[in-house]
Amino acid sequence: MNNQFRTLATLTQMRAQLLSAMLEEQGMESFMTHQNAIKEAAGGVDVMVRTEDFLTASLIYEDFKSAYGKEKQQAVDYMRIARRILVPVDFTEHAENAACYALHLASVMKADVQLFHVYMDPNQSPFVHMETFTFAVNLEEITREMEEQVEKNLKALQQKLRDKLRENKIKGVNIFYDLVRGSVINSILEYAEAYNPGLIVMGTRGGKREGIWSFGSVTAKVIDKTSRPIIAVPKDFNSESCTLPQRIAYATDFDETDYWSLSKLASFAKPFKASINCLHVSEMIENKQEVQMHQMKKFITEKLGVQQLECGLLECIDLQLCLEDFVKENKIDIIAMTTHHRNLFMKLYKPSITQEVLYHSEIPLMVFHALSSRK
Repeated sequence: MNNQFRTLATLTQMRAQLLSAMLEEQGMESFMTHQNAIKEAAGGVDVMVRTEDFLTASLIYEDFKSAYGKEKQQAVDYMRIARRILVPVDFTEHAENAACYALHLASVMKADVQLFHVYMDPNQSPFVHMETFTFAVNLEEITREMEEQVEKNLKALQQKLRDKLRENKIKGVNIFYDLVRGSVINSILEYAEAYNPGLIVMGTRGGKREGIWSFGSVTAKVIDKTSRPIIAVPKDFNSESCTLPQRIAYATDFDETDYWSLSKLASFAKPFKASINCLHVSEMIENKQEVQMHQMKKFITEKLGVQQLECGLLECIDLQLCLEDFVKENKIDIIAMTTHHRNLFMKLYKPSITQEVLYHSEIPLMVFHALSSRK
C-alpha cells in the first residue's frame, strides 16, 4: 500500500488544504498527513496523491506555486467552504431532527448551517394539466402563497436553531436558509454543487420495519448521486439529547478508496476528539485480511496521525447480529462507509441489515464518495 501513494508537497496547513482542494477539483484523490499542531506550525503537512496521478498532480502543483498570490484569502475561503453544512428540510419531524443534529456538529466545527427547502412547482403537477383554464390562471397566486408559507416555516426553524445556540452560549455558528421551486432530488443535487458544502445532513423517513429504502425516494437517491460527504440521521435517533460523536466505526472491504475516505474521516473526527474503529466483517477471516488490516492500521496511525484507533476483524455467519453487537458493545456513535463499496453497501445496508444496525441502534450513517465512483 505504501507504493500506491507519493508525497507531492510539504506545506503549511492552509496551503496544503488549498492544494488538496485544487487536486480534487481535477478528479484526483489526495489527502494530508502529519496533521498535528507542532508539524503544522513548522510547515510539515504532507499532501499525498496516488502514484499513478503523481505526474499530472506535479504539473498542477507547479501552476499552484507560480500563480499563488493571495494565498491567505484563498485558504480562508476554502476553510469556510469546508465548514458549511447543508441541511435539506421538508418540515417533518425527522427533517427537524436532522437539523438539530447538524447544529450539534456545527457547534464544534464552527460551521455555517444552510437550511434548504424545495417546494413543488405547480406547473409540473399532472393535475394542473387536467384542469380548466380557470384553475391555470390561479397558478401564480397559488405559487406565491406556497412560497410565502415555506419561507415562514424556514424562518421559524432558523429561529428555533438560533435560540438553541443562544441557550447554550454557542458562538461562531451562523444559520441561513434558502428555498427553490422545482423537483426535490435534482434541486438538492444542483444546490449542493453550487453551494459546495463540506457536509450534507439529512433525516431519514423510515422506521424500524422499513429499512434503508425508506430513506426513500429522496435521501437514498441523494446518497447515491451526490459527490459530497453525507450523514443520514435515523428518525428514531434523538438529536436533542445526543452526545457529540466520540466513537466512529468505519466499515471496510479493503478497497483502495478506503484510504482517501479515511483521510476525510480523520479530519471530521479531529475537532470532536473522536476515536475511530476500523472493522472488516466477513464470514471467514483469512491471513490476507489480517495483513490488509495491519497495513490500514499503519496508514491511519503513521500517515493520518490518528492515535485513538482500534482495528479489528469480525468473523460471523450472521453479519446483521454481529454488527449490531459491535455497535452496542463499543458504544458507536456513527457508522461510516464509502459508496464505492457496492458489495459492502448491499451487504451491510440492505433493508434487513439496516433495520438492525441503523434503526435498532439509532445511530447516524456517514457516507463518503470516492472520486473514482462519482457520477
